[in-house]
Amino acid sequence: MLWQPLVDMPASERNFQQRSNKELLEVLLRSSNRADEILREFEIDQLDQAHRNELALTPKAYERLQVSIELGRRIQESKTRFRAIIKISSSEEAIAFCQRHFSRLVTDCLQEEFHIVTMDTKNQVIDCHQVTVGTLDASLVHPREVFRRAIKDAASSIILTHNHPSGDPTPSREDIAVTDRLTDVGKTIGIDVLDHIVLGKDKCVSIREYR
Repeated sequence: MLWQPLVDMPASERNFQQRSNKELLEVLLRSSNRADEILREFEIDQLDQAHRNELALTPKAYERLQVSIELGRRIQESKTRFRAIIKISSSEEAIAFCQRHFSRLVTDCLQEEFHIVTMDTKNQVIDCHQVTVGTLDASLVHPREVFRRAIKDAASSIILTHNHPSGDPTPSREDIAVTDRLTDVGKTIGIDVLDHIVLGKDKCVSIREYR
């Protein structure tokens, strides 16, 4: 079966919600045989972790697959994020929120990412922002970049969070130094740093509770 461009498909054939995983993958990869072979070897939820060589895909086909997976993830995150009012009043609640909202940092990321959660005067979540990518260092996490986002959101307080790709969430001396520096700056400009959550493979650690 040859891949058929979407523009040539009747409208009745474009109802993707009713199509099987194989049919969707076939459209994406433009190959019925390859889609069939991949789904015989892999579960659908394993595709985002499978290497191109394992899937026997061309670079372009593999790129289309990964782009579609990432786009779908972002669409789903956008639909579900902050749909209900989320209030964070303790380190336990901060950990629970970060585990849920930043799960991608634990499962997918091979390097550290530093994010902030901005909150209003009632400790209700306003938004989340990525600040840096790479090894956490006090010289790289500049207060200007952190608090610029918080000020733009008119935040009263923020929560810091980052992942440890090693899986061990034990805070490093650099993690603590970053927390202290941003806490001091926050006090000066009137935006409290409530906590810093370190994300690990099996658990998360609150630096406020760790110390």
